[in-house]
Amino acid sequence: MPLGENIKRLRKLNNLTQQRLADQLNKSKTLIALWEKEERDPSSMDLKRMAEIFNVKLDELLDTLPVFSNTETYEINSEQVLKPILGVVKAGYNLYCDENIEGYKPVDKSKAKGAECFWLRVTGNSMNAIGIIEGSLVLVKKVIVENNQIAVVRVNGNEATVKQVIFDDDTVILQPLSTDPTNKPLILKKDDFDNNHAEIIGKVVEVSFNPNEMLGNNY
Repeated sequence: MPLGENIKRLRKLNNLTQQRLADQLNKSKTLIALWEKEERDPSSMDLKRMAEIFNVKLDELLDTLPVFSNTETYEINSEQVLKPILGVVKAGYNLYCDENIEGYKPVDKSKAKGAECFWLRVTGNSMNAIGIIEGSLVLVKKVIVENNQIAVVRVNGNEATVKQVIFDDDTVILQPLSTDPTNKPLILKKDDFDNNHAEIIGKVVEVSFNPNEMLGNNY
């Protein structure tokens, strides 16, 4: 893997924006971007400092490593693996393209086992009554969603929403669980799913909220 790609990979694995890495190195965000595009080369001191920030050996930063596929398991210890944090879920796009990925977050192996999974950042308060608040991360597992379970559903082409899913004859009701009465159920026809206007992405199996994870999403 080229050095620039490796810097970007390790930066994202550590949930660092270009700006936050630049601040730690006392450099400009523009220079970090140039390193990642391989239009400039970092100095030996910068490389050593980045290895410390990324908590890796200098050899790992410089070495040609296999590309980490985001749909595969990346083991960080005997109990956890890293999974990508997505900011959006879009129809017709690769979920795991770089533009969608905000960073990575550990998942217990027991929860990651058996099916593909990823983290998704929540916007809005439509599920705050059950603790899924603005800025939360939900762990989404791509398994069959059963009646009354909490799931991530793609609607209106490119919009991802977290709702309780209720199957009722030929309709699917996306039920908010909110303290805000302005949040109303969304009723879809099963034809919407057949025509790819909507898609049940997966089941929510964990909710995480850390205010520090909300700081800056500019990559």
